Amino acid sequence: MSQEISSAEAQHRIINVASSSNAATHTQHPEAQWFAKAALGLFIHWGIPSVCGECDLSWSMRKSSPGIRKLVAERHGLQGPGITVTPEEYWDFAKKFKPQEFQPEKMLAAAKDAGFTYAVLTTKHHDGFALWPSGHGDFSTKNFMGGRDLVGEYVEACRKTGMKAGLYFSPPDWFFNKEYSDFGCVDGEFYDTAHKKFKPRTPSEEETAAYCEFTGKQIEELLTRYGKIDLLWFDGEIPDRAPISLERIRELQPSIVLNNRIGFGDYITPEGVFPKERPGGWWEECHCWNEGGWGYRSHEIYKPSGFVSMELAKVRGWAGNFLLNVAPDGQGRLPDVCYRRFEELARWMKTCGEAYYDVGIGPWPEQANVPITSKADGTWYIHIDFLSEGQVSINGLERKPKSLRNLRTGENINYSFKDSTLKFELDAGKISLMGEIIVMN
Repeated sequence: MSQEISSAEAQHRIINVASSSNAATHTQHPEAQWFAKAALGLFIHWGIPSVCGECDLSWSMRKSSPGIRKLVAERHGLQGPGITVTPEEYWDFAKKFKPQEFQPEKMLAAAKDAGFTYAVLTTKHHDGFALWPSGHGDFSTKNFMGGRDLVGEYVEACRKTGMKAGLYFSPPDWFFNKEYSDFGCVDGEFYDTAHKKFKPRTPSEEETAAYCEFTGKQIEELLTRYGKIDLLWFDGEIPDRAPISLERIRELQPSIVLNNRIGFGDYITPEGVFPKERPGGWWEECHCWNEGGWGYRSHEIYKPSGFVSMELAKVRGWAGNFLLNVAPDGQGRLPDVCYRRFEELARWMKTCGEAYYDVGIGPWPEQANVPITSKADGTWYIHIDFLSEGQVSINGLERKPKSLRNLRTGENINYSFKDSTLKFELDAGKISLMGEIIVMN
């Protein structure tokens, strides 16, 4: 979470994220239909500030308001606050970014075992540093790592592990636009790359055209260098113009899936919060597994695996996907705690994975007080999270269920059925920290 920008909505205003609540239509290409049933995706936020371990990607270079650390800590816990650096100090991290222990196949294999089916890597965040040796601009691995292609290594690892390969790309590029953009506004004063007061200006038509052309060429590099790319995850727009058209993207990658944060796309992606209303069409919730922001923090705190099972149940109950973020350090390593979480989730999925994959929606919340997923054969999976008091009620049923069984333990569950309403209760103190899933036939 940014020091200055403490909500996703505020960040999205700065980078011009489209505010559409629904993606009206999605691609009908047969090789893109995997997305509807993907269930669980791995977001990988990684970049040059990982060498610091105390600040987030991009947002930490914006001038902070007084008292922001305390505010962030009150909202997000003591693991939330990070340091603020000037853009000049931030971009200097590129000189130290030498990830000698980046092993994408290792992390993706562990994620695959835990039930993840696709991955999305930040190829370039708002800070402007490209994780591939781009032929456009002068701020990429071409200039600082001898041309090492971290994106290429990641895509190859996706193919080896059977994960769908997704690429995150930020059209907003604060390095490219540093001469005329501000890096924070405090008490009505704007700040430059050294966090000195200055007056930002509107770029000229020539500057905007050059920016748009540069951005479009980098996107085309990503779409032409690595073979088939399964998903492109945009994060922001260039005001009043698109760096690349939907038609051009489909020409280069006919079966690609796109989020809609560039003004068009196949699905919406609410950030860090479950939507208040069920979205129409394809959708995905993105959220942090790691605490303190999207990027690497040296305290290496990760939410418990029960958070994943709990949130995934809600998302799948509304036919969405859950894109869960992890953050490698400056050497390219995921922390040990992340691998432990993968192992915990893998054990859960071995027993209970059927409740999340190849499932449809259930009658929640209209008829039930807990999320429900369902199979085509009529089997329902009733999801009870670890914070629940264990009381479940489902109304409007046409007939009495044949049986109720705890998917984790195999135990049969006693229940009552009266006036088309099913009720049962679990001992709240004995609900697993991963939750419980009750199978109803």
